[in-house]
Amino acid sequence: MIHYEEEWLYKIVFRLDGSVAVRSTLFALPAAVFSLLLVYLDQWVPNLREETGLLEIGASQIWNASTVVLVFLLGFRARQGLSRFWEGTGLLHQMRGEWFDTVSNCVTFSIAAVPAKPEKVKRFRHTLVRLMSLCHGSALEEISGNEVELPVIDVMGLDEGTLQHLWECSEVHEFNRVEVCLHLLQTLITKAHHEDVLKVAPPILSRVFQTISRGFVNLLNTKKITDTKFPYPFAQIIAVFLLLHVILTPLLISATIQSKILCPFITFLSVFGMFALNFISMELENPFGTDANDLPLDHFQKEMNDCLLMLLHPNTDLVADTSMRCIMDFDRLIEMRKHGVASRDTRRLWSVRDPVTKRKEEEGGDEGEEDTKAAEAPPAPEAEAPASPAAPAAPAASPEAAAAAAAAPPPPKVEDLKPMLAQSILEFNRCLQNWTQVVQGQVQDANTAFAALNACSERIPKLMSALEASAAKNSNGNWEQALVHIM
Repeated sequence: MIHYEEEWLYKIVFRLDGSVAVRSTLFALPAAVFSLLLVYLDQWVPNLREETGLLEIGASQIWNASTVVLVFLLGFRARQGLSRFWEGTGLLHQMRGEWFDTVSNCVTFSIAAVPAKPEKVKRFRHTLVRLMSLCHGSALEEISGNEVELPVIDVMGLDEGTLQHLWECSEVHEFNRVEVCLHLLQTLITKAHHEDVLKVAPPILSRVFQTISRGFVNLLNTKKITDTKFPYPFAQIIAVFLLLHVILTPLLISATIQSKILCPFITFLSVFGMFALNFISMELENPFGTDANDLPLDHFQKEMNDCLLMLLHPNTDLVADTSMRCIMDFDRLIEMRKHGVASRDTRRLWSVRDPVTKRKEEEGGDEGEEDTKAAEAPPAPEAEAPASPAAPAAPAASPEAAAAAAAAPPPPKVEDLKPMLAQSILEFNRCLQNWTQVVQGQVQDANTAFAALNACSERIPKLMSALEASAAKNSNGNWEQALVHIM
């Protein structure tokens, strides 16, 4: 499949890989040349069209009727081709999802048997992953007509008996490879259940067989697209009307347009568009193969292999849990979401290269400084031994003091102080935001008042000058009337 961007139209227009422009030009160019010859023929033999009756084509509805039928047929074929294309890619994703769910469930169900049978669980998982990778790859190769050979996960890691059985079923008996792999998968899962490698109830284990079945049904629906071609009668009628279009279009265009440039140009565009739409429909009808516009089967197989290898990771059986830094208060989490508090605990995990190591470094920074200070401090002088055994002993503590010391709370641990510190920082940040909002509002009010005062101060001299001019006009010197006149 071609990956492209529509930001630069020139890159799309002049790209030939995966384009139908060349094939369409092979039919449109002869039609354009034919129309140009008809224009020159009108100049060489002026009365030839009238004598042969070709002028009646321009006034008749023959070309309109044939074009309407052709457009209808091409639109129907394009709609069917696009539907088959989207259905094909949807079925491939569904098949991969069902079969990955099968392996993921089996790996999860085998966690309980790891302490008692670690070697059996390991061999079961590796065999399961290899068989599923081979099954998925064989399915994609089958729907492509065996035109591609896709990589699988270490198929030679299977035992000799399994490899011999796969070779005989495929090469000697010509059995379906996907069905053989699916049967081996179901046999492996059943045997693992009887050996208590899969410690799960049979009704729950039946989900695994259901996902295998649904994935195989999606594969059969995909093969329906590859095995069923577009009906031949439709293809035949479309081919006939396209050839008629190649002949009738130059006759009509040359009869109405006598320009030696516009006539072949318009003819070329008309024929080119019809053939291009037909070739596009043909490309979409079977999206499985090695063409540039086909679905990327190698990419689908790579994604499946990556998902299966993820299930063999040493930390696959890791059970997620919370740390001491986890915030359990629901109201605090809601506040963090509302205020958009950004901290090192709210970032994405994969934005940090090694989050565990970095967290240990951050937590161990303070402890390292304390250890360094303690190492650099001079040792305390040892207490001198008593001069004689007859030295008086220290007085015993009173019962009240001992009870108070026992009732005193123990000093808080560093792990307990971190959540309290985080909560204090969060509250301080919230108070700081509120104070900033209040200050901003007050500054805005002060700016508004200052602007009003400035406008008033600028208006007063104008009013005074206008008042003096009005009072000068009124010889009686009535300032009140002049002020009323100005206002």
